[in-house]
Amino acid sequence: MSTMTTKAGGPGAATSGRFRTGLALSAFLGLLNLPFLFGGSPDGEDGPPTLVLALTAVLGLVSVVCAVVSWRSGNRLAVRINAAALIINALLSLPAFFVDIASWVKVGAALSVLLTVVALVLTLRREPTPYTVTD
Repeated sequence: MSTMTTKAGGPGAATSGRFRTGLALSAFLGLLNLPFLFGGSPDGEDGPPTLVLALTAVLGLVSVVCAVVSWRSGNRLAVRINAAALIINALLSLPAFFVDIASWVKVGAALSVLLTVVALVLTLRREPTPYTVTD
């Protein structure tokens, strides 16, 4: 007598609504970071260095591409790269809480960090894998 265990479905078969919501949220956050490359600081005002703006734009593009790839194929490597890009982007917005800037910028940074945490929880949560045991 032998026991065989098989996984139901193929690659990318277990893409739940929560997972897709997290991917859509991370793509949205990535799209929000793209305009920062072109917008610099207004004349006479301090802002983030150009290198930080360029890095957030590149990380935003990486998030969008990885979210699309993950949506279409369920590729876990793309999900992890997306998570890394989101985390780095959130870390780059943390200095906004410690400098003297407009309160609406701090609220935007806080909302961005909060949405990043929600997107990470939704995309990195493992769904129970349905296994079929046959004798």
